[in-house]
Amino acid sequence: MKEVISVNHILPYEPYGFTNCVRYGDTLYLSGISGLNADGSLAGQDIESQTRKTYENIEIILQAAGSGLEHILQMTSFIVNLADNGSIYVATRKKILASPAYTSATIGVAALMIPGLLLEVQCIAGITP
Repeated sequence: MKEVISVNHILPYEPYGFTNCVRYGDTLYLSGISGLNADGSLAGQDIESQTRKTYENIEIILQAAGSGLEHILQMTSFIVNLADNGSIYVATRKKILASPAYTSATIGVAALMIPGLLLEVQCIAGITP
């Protein structure tokens, strides 16, 4: 059965017609999570600060569902201005995610939905039964 995971301290996505996270069995599906504060403001103007906040938000969501960053199975990262921001994103992500035990794709995009947003990460994670 599909279950919506409710999370405090994260910008709610329901006003946009979808949710941050859905659990189906022992698998979590996260929407595109970004470096936004709970009030919708940018966590910073640069890719490093937005990357740190993005993964902080992902971790909060995963923990609310009984999982954690170490259980990420797959992620797709969308980055504005990949030529300038890609290597900084990858270096910052490596500091946050100690083990590279996940699959990944990184896609360069012209823009994201919120002006100034440089990164959005969609991921799938498992839950230990």
